[in-house]
Amino acid sequence: MVSRLAAGLAIVLGAVALYAYKGAPPSCESEQALNQVDAALRDNYHLDSIFLNNIRTLSGGVFSTRHECSAEVAAIRGNVNASDMPWRELRYRIEESGTSATPIVSVTLGGDVPLAAPAPTLWARLLGYL
Repeated sequence: MVSRLAAGLAIVLGAVALYAYKGAPPSCESEQALNQVDAALRDNYHLDSIFLNNIRTLSGGVFSTRHECSAEVAAIRGNVNASDMPWRELRYRIEESGTSATPIVSVTLGGDVPLAAPAPTLWARLLGYL
């Protein structure tokens, strides 16, 4: 009797989690969201070819209805080192749309920022403690 109750409860909880997950907007790093960010940068800010760096989720979890994201963006230029390019702050919000499967992505381009340094290796972090 208890095992049937536990199995039934597990099925119900799994169904609720799956329903909430399917209705949630995509993550900040998802291809669908980044394609919409690219389209918005092209249409609104006239940036055709771009590099995105340091993509982070500022708020919003797996079952959230909205994700706040940030990144750094630079226009691709020939024969220019990535560290020498002018990088700008990028903020975008991904919200689920109630009527269609495509989420709503709002993009805001900020001011100049330095290129984020790569994360230190495990060895460098361990040596930093000495």
